Amino acid sequence: MTKTQKLLSIAIAIFLLLDITAGIVLLVNKDKSAVRLVCGSENTTRLFALDSAASKGTIKEDGYANFKFTKTQKEYFYKTYRENGTVALTVCLQLMPTKKQMELLSSDAETLFRYGFLGNEDFTIEGKFLKKKYPDTRRIQIQGDEKKAPELFDISFAVQKNDNIEKYAPEGFFIYSSIRCRIIAACVVPAEVGFDVTKEIPFYGFACNGGLVDFERRAFDFSGASMVFPVQSNTKQTMPEYRVMLSEKPENKSTREHSVRVQMNVGGEKLYINNVNAAREIIIPAAALNAPFSRTELAENADSVESLIMRGTKALASEEGEILEPIRTDPGLILNYKTSQWRTADYEIYEWDRFPQILFFDTRNYEVQDRLFRRLAFFVEKQGYKGRLLTNDELGDMHGYNAHDYSAQSMANFFNKASELHFQLNEEELLLKRILIHNGLLEDDGFYVKANEGGLVSISRETPGWSRTNLLAHEGWHTIFFRDAEFRNYVSAVYYTFDPTSRDFLIDYFKSQPSLGYDINDEYLMHNEFMAYIMQQKLSEVANYFVHLANRGTVIKFTPDLAAYIRKTEGRGFEDAANALNDFVYDKYGIVCGNIALVNR
Repeated sequence: MTKTQKLLSIAIAIFLLLDITAGIVLLVNKDKSAVRLVCGSENTTRLFALDSAASKGTIKEDGYANFKFTKTQKEYFYKTYRENGTVALTVCLQLMPTKKQMELLSSDAETLFRYGFLGNEDFTIEGKFLKKKYPDTRRIQIQGDEKKAPELFDISFAVQKNDNIEKYAPEGFFIYSSIRCRIIAACVVPAEVGFDVTKEIPFYGFACNGGLVDFERRAFDFSGASMVFPVQSNTKQTMPEYRVMLSEKPENKSTREHSVRVQMNVGGEKLYINNVNAAREIIIPAAALNAPFSRTELAENADSVESLIMRGTKALASEEGEILEPIRTDPGLILNYKTSQWRTADYEIYEWDRFPQILFFDTRNYEVQDRLFRRLAFFVEKQGYKGRLLTNDELGDMHGYNAHDYSAQSMANFFNKASELHFQLNEEELLLKRILIHNGLLEDDGFYVKANEGGLVSISRETPGWSRTNLLAHEGWHTIFFRDAEFRNYVSAVYYTFDPTSRDFLIDYFKSQPSLGYDINDEYLMHNEFMAYIMQQKLSEVANYFVHLANRGTVIKFTPDLAAYIRKTEGRGFEDAANALNDFVYDKYGIVCGNIALVNR
């Protein structure tokens, strides 16, 4: 063979080898889809295509794309469910109508997309796909009007909860579209039900019973979510929460002159959410509502809600069965939170959704509350006892408070003093310490604990309802005082500049009530209580409240002249101070005197 012939033979051999290799690759990958399944942050694999549309990842028009999961992909469903208690498949769709289809979208013709799961019944025993075995109307699926859909969106379908999740996980899924549609990717994630248009790609999530997508976001049916999330809270599980994201557009925000409140009707129960500048996210525990797994309508100011999502929580008991993790919520939902949904018989713990590390304890009665906080009350605040750890015998039947508030620093001082003296605290106090460390108010530093940011409030179910409302506001204001130096400085400025005679009356009032036992020489305490006594009631009621105090027999007897002054001036000094404080807190936090909540019933 000549040199030229040899080179030609080699070239032909290489070409045949490459051609055979390409053929093998195509044969091996003929069922692999261009669409990838995302499992976690780094794990992505190609889906198994059951038809040409699934292989390309594009539906041309009026057709289906059917996908199957591999064994490894199905195992990620199981893993996600066991780690989170829920699992769903989110699919990203892009609508790409042709010129002719654009005309179709402008007509009265029906244009739909559908999304559903494939199960064992869709395959033969040998694993062969039975294409469209059932009519579409009989299959549980998600359906939406493509005329109203955004160009790009995520659609999520949850799997039904079951201890035997292997039996309920889907074998695959299908997408149907009337117009050209690209399936960009799919993702295995914990279930979220509802809508969220705050994301770069709008999200619509459904429970395992499917449903119709309302792209106008006026309502959402959460009835099927009871098949996805726990329906009862206890030490082993916690009911889900609603996360509401409010619009930041100025025209949708409340001002001092004009309130913008979203009316949210959940199964017939009405909630009112104030859309203030200082708030973006509101958390509503499902357990706080009468019928959380119901159709929810945004009856007023729906444009102010950009996300309404029901999602699982991890507020579970520790391995020892202790409740350490709080339920995040707006304070407006604590007072009437059903005790049947408490995770313990004696107390429930909440965390203010807007202010991390502000905890609220609601106790079954004063006895439980005393075991947790009475010794702490004497150590932190009671005149003549501050800084002392009283034994049970010394405490005797002395009264603490019907409600409590403590900063992280004051609680750290209490527990560190007990450590130094090897003082034996009771079981409830030791539990309190573990709760505070778990939630970051305190940091375990070996022998001592170190204080971080935050504070704690306690109220009791034994207190009458009308009083609980005031006490929650009173103690709640204290916790903001603990965590915000700017607020403390402003309170201090008002304290020293408002009517001095009214200030003298307040100090005498504290002295006249032995049950309070405030240390009036503690400047920090006096500023804090001055603020809370003013701000615990509505602005319109402040003056009358202090006139009422000035009419008490014990107060008149202790300080007759100052009491007469308050009655004569009709409490205007306190009203002036309240106006100054109210303006500050509204501008900074969006809340007002007498109401620390943004959610009201």
